[in-house]
Amino acid sequence: MKRATIVMVASLALGCGGKQAATAPAAGGSERAEAPASGGDMVPPEKIDEINRSLERKRPVMSRCLANAVDNKELPRNAAGKVTVEIVIAPSGAADSVKIVRATLDSKLLNECVISRVKEIAFPQLPRSFETSFTYGFEAM
Repeated sequence: MKRATIVMVASLALGCGGKQAATAPAAGGSERAEAPASGGDMVPPEKIDEINRSLERKRPVMSRCLANAVDNKELPRNAAGKVTVEIVIAPSGAADSVKIVRATLDSKLLNECVISRVKEIAFPQLPRSFETSFTYGFEAM
């Protein structure tokens, strides 16, 4: 019976393609990662919380990205929208990959600024690479 349970858990883990569990929207327009239900080297929930706090702390810096896009006339003064980044974090805590997966604002300057600021974040060390996404909301005044 024990062997059958192990085989079933292993086949479930392989069946999901080895991807991180889907993210769910949280308050404030951000998407937060969740720990996978099964797998070998799980990323502990406290590390996921730390990742989300690191991304959340960058909100003021991201606001400056919008201000730069408005100042350079890429966006109107009343611009408002969201930008969602997909991030792959290496076990070292460095962002291996950062890309925009959704954006309701059409600004190359804004997107490049958001990507570069996320790459600056020192994430916690992890037992394995971790893929997540996060949404920043923007509103020009």
